[in-house]
Amino acid sequence: MALKSSNLTATNTYEVEVEVDGKTFMQAVSKVFKKQAKKLAVPGFRKGKAPRAIIEKMYGEDVFYDDAMQDCYPDALDEACEAAGLKVVTVTGLEATFVSKEGFTFKATVVVEPEIEIKDYDGIEVEKLSTAVTDEMIDEESYR
Repeated sequence: MALKSSNLTATNTYEVEVEVDGKTFMQAVSKVFKKQAKKLAVPGFRKGKAPRAIIEKMYGEDVFYDDAMQDCYPDALDEACEAAGLKVVTVTGLEATFVSKEGFTFKATVVVEPEIEIKDYDGIEVEKLSTAVTDEMIDEESYR
């Protein structure tokens, strides 16, 4: 997993492009296959017992890619944002730009913590108010 680019698009909003390597992606595809194979019915095989190659031939090679990307993107995005030095508050958008056996690339739009700079606060005078209760403040009628 690697950070490809990080661009400021608006105030406190960055577009981060992340690349996930093929090995990590194929491990995620294998995990997804193990989870979903139990649900798939393939003629000639008991439910959940069809080999991965047969399932991929029937449904397409990329049948498990979407779920594998969903499993990979949180860790990849965390690593990329840490590498870019971004403190992410929320992710507002995700878009896959390239997907193959060699890995995938996605763009994420993230909102980061605002940078606050306080200037000229030295020398400000503030009147301290007393919190002590005086006799003038007490209304004897209200205590009876």
